[in-house]
Amino acid sequence: MVKKTESQAEKVRKGSTGWMFKILCTSLDAEMSSELKHLGLNLGQFAVLMTLSEAEGLTQSEIGKKITMPGYATTRTIDALEEKRFVERRKDDRSRRSHRIYLTEQSRRIVPQLFTIIGKVNEHLLSTLSPKEQKDLVKILTKLVLSRTE
Repeated sequence: MVKKTESQAEKVRKGSTGWMFKILCTSLDAEMSSELKHLGLNLGQFAVLMTLSEAEGLTQSEIGKKITMPGYATTRTIDALEEKRFVERRKDDRSRRSHRIYLTEQSRRIVPQLFTIIGKVNEHLLSTLSPKEQKDLVKILTKLVLSRTE
């Protein structure tokens, strides 16, 4: 049997941080989507609800910036959440052209479930790492994220 050697391109790809992040993101997205399905939410809707659980009364534009979602997608996502009665738009007292977005009682009831889902998915992701490795990874990822968002 002939042993196949890795090509240079294959070695570069397998050692690429970007490729590794892509694999992890794809896996995390699939797992999160599966966990959110029973709540009738997709990943974008989840992101909006989590953002509003941190700070209500944001404009659509502010929400989009916080979760790096394009304006058209933010509008569609908020429309869908409003249709499901998870958010409500209220007129902005300071601007006649904009609205502020708020959670409804219905969405406030599911936020604890969202926290549970995040915990479960993160625990699964990090399960092969020791507690020290988990702490180190979070520290490194935080540093990388901050360097890209400041």
